[in-house]
Order: sequence, then C-alpha cells, then structure tokens
Amino acid sequence: MKALAALAVALGLIVAAVVVRNVLDEDDDADGSSAGGDTTLVCPTELADACAALEDDVTVRVEPAATTAEALATAADAAEADADVWLAPAAWAELVADQRDRAGAPVLVGEASAVIARSPVVLVVWSDRAVALESGACAGTIGWRCLGDAADRPWGSVGGESAWGPLNVGLTDPDTAGGLVVLGGAASGFFGSPEYAANDIGGELTAWLGAIGAQAGTASSDVVNEMLTRGAGRFSAVGALEADTPAGIADRGDVQVIYPAPVATADLVAIPIGDAAGAAADIAGDGDLRDALAGAGWRVGGEDLPEDDGLPAGGVLGALLARWDEVTG
Repeated sequence: MKALAALAVALGLIVAAVVVRNVLDEDDDADGSSAGGDTTLVCPTELADACAALEDDVTVRVEPAATTAEALATAADAAEADADVWLAPAAWAELVADQRDRAGAPVLVGEASAVIARSPVVLVVWSDRAVALESGACAGTIGWRCLGDAADRPWGSVGGESAWGPLNVGLTDPDTAGGLVVLGGAASGFFGSPEYAANDIGGELTAWLGAIGAQAGTASSDVVNEMLTRGAGRFSAVGALEADTPAGIADRGDVQVIYPAPVATADLVAIPIGDAAGAAADIAGDGDLRDALAGAGWRVGGEDLPEDDGLPAGGVLGALLARWDEVTG
C-alpha cells in the first residue's frame, strides 16, 4: 500500500509539472514571445515566420519595428530594453542611434552585423495604368517623382481614363520594418538621389508626400495584396519591398513590377543591444534563418543589387518619418 501511495504522489507531481509548464507556455504565447535560449531576439512582425527558425536557440519576441525603435531610443540601458539582439533593416538601427545621440543618451545599439539578406523597393502598377502613365504623366519611364506628382489627381488629367477615378497610391506602412525603407526610397526618388538632408524635408516635398499618402489612413500594412485583392479602384500603384510581393507576381500579365531609380534596399542585419555583439553575429550567421529568409523572398546573397542601400542617414529618415506622420495624420 505504501508503494502504491508513493506512486500516486509521484504521478500527481508529474501532472502538476505538466500543467505549470503549459501555463507558462501560454503566457509566453500571450506576450508574443517563444521559449528558447538565454538570448532574446526582437523580431519585426512581418518576419515572424522566418524568426521561428531560431526558436530552438533563442527567445523570440515579435513586435512592430516602430515599437522596438521607440523602446530602444528611450531605454536607460540594455536591462531596461529587455532584449539582446534586434533583427531589422540597418536603416532602423541608424535612426535609433541618431535619436539617442540627439537626446544625449549613452550608446545602446552596437555595430550591426554583416548584411544577412536584402530586398529592393519596387512599384507594383496595374498594366493598363502603367501604359497610361508612360504615355502621360511619366513620359516614358515610371518612377517615384512622376507617380507622386500624379497621385490623388483624376486619371483623366494624367493620361488615363476619367472613368478610373483618382490615381490612388499605396505605401507599405512606414512603421513596419520594410516600410521605413520604402518611404526613404520614395523620397530618394523625389530628389533623384539619397543625398538629401533633414532641412530639405519640407516645402514641395510635403505636398508631394501628402498626395502619395492620401490613402494611408485606410490602407493595410500589406498593400500589395490589398491592391491585388480589391482591384485598381483601391490602388493604381503601390510601393513595397520585393520580398513583400507574392511569388510569381512578375509573371502576371495584369500588373507590372518596376524597380524605380535610384534603387533603395532593405539591408537586414542583426543589431546588438548593449554587449551582445557575439549573439548578433551568431544570429546573422545562422543557416536556418538565412534559408527561411530566402524562402520568404529575400535575396540572401544580395545578388544583382547596388552595394549601397540608396537611403539617407538615420537622422534624415527620422525627420522624414516625422513629416510623413504630420501629413498623413
């Protein structure tokens, strides 16, 4: 009888342990984290599936890039940041570093890893609208400047049919990891170069951004799929990362994928927080992560892309993002 009682107690302890473990797992799921190693990796929402490849080795926390940037810009130290590595385009790291420097805060974001994967900014345009732009407002070559000049105007005034209504442009939400790069690339297209400064972000650019962002308040973060699902009446053209376009889109006859000059790219890096350079290097070199990113449409080798990302400095991007919020808010 004593043996049976002991066995019953042991079984009870095992069941209790399983229940507690399940509760803890549910708590992790509730706050967007997944159990892993001692390193905490902050992953942008749109890269959650790729980051899942690392969950056996690190703890992954998924949140919007703008949320991470705000926390890192204001954190007193790495302990308050509660993370070791941030996976994001290099442009975000530069933006945070600039904000901390301007605030007189100590350095928190370390030197980013080597580039893990890249994705260029593209314009996706309905083919019949592209033909109209090429013969009308864009005079042969569709780019950011002429598209923005025509945005929010009646199609009949820019080379298209009056029945098409206004020329609506969609942009990936700049608060997302890739969206900041798309916005920076758009402004580079406006100026014809990424060599613009914060004090250039005003005047004519403000009105131009307002026209491009006229639909921003009602657009989803996945503007390409919204365009393809809802049709040309929703968006005539959208700006996004190549990695955010559906596989095989270039083979569709009803849309065109355009790589506007100057080419801007999201250069994905592992960004150490505090003294986590070693952890960042390990994540950057992880083969499973690279395979997952390649499967998600990122160019892991960076093939056929310019060496430079085609974007201005982080402080300029911060000023551009603030102006975008003003004109679309």
